[in-house]
Amino acid sequence: MKPLLPALLLTVLVVSPALADQLPTPAAQYQARQVLTVNGAVLEATIHHDRGKERRESRVDGLTNLLIIRPDQPKAIVIQPESKMAMEIDAADPEVGVVPTALATLNATREGTETIAGEKVVKYRVQDTFPAGGGFDGHVWASADGIYVRIEGTATDGGEPIDVSMKLTEIKRGPQDAALFTPPPGLRMMTMEPLEGRVPPAFQEEGKK
Repeated sequence: MKPLLPALLLTVLVVSPALADQLPTPAAQYQARQVLTVNGAVLEATIHHDRGKERRESRVDGLTNLLIIRPDQPKAIVIQPESKMAMEIDAADPEVGVVPTALATLNATREGTETIAGEKVVKYRVQDTFPAGGGFDGHVWASADGIYVRIEGTATDGGEPIDVSMKLTEIKRGPQDAALFTPPPGLRMMTMEPLEGRVPPAFQEEGKK
């Protein structure tokens, strides 16, 4: 049962599932620039994507941050190459941002077609919950092979609603090096509650504001 959905919509989805499409499964290989906004906080990154596996490279507090997400792993990993430190976080954590393989589990309604960042996409209306909990209410623009080019809406994870906006630009399709999605050797793994002063700034609470 999906308590976050209005009763009428829930009835429609259960009784007439054919009325809803499912968002496309990520099946493409590409590189792009990503601008992610979560509750007004903006993070720009270069992403590499390979059929569900994703690597994001950004700068936080003057340091390089790498985020690797793999559908075959329950945890995402945040890496700071300069310090050779890393931390595992739940892939469903709101700080991970948009996870294409999770979005692909949601039901959606087609609202038309557009061209964004050189990609022909379908605009979907989404109002559904994730199998692991939480949900999304908004719009998603995606290519037939699952490039999520734009997302606008509100995510929920049991707490306060989270405003989410994501856009891709400079999309370059093509094979991605498998090594990009594997953490480099020699990393020092940190826990979720590291001692203050022993972790890079981006891993400390003040670095996340």
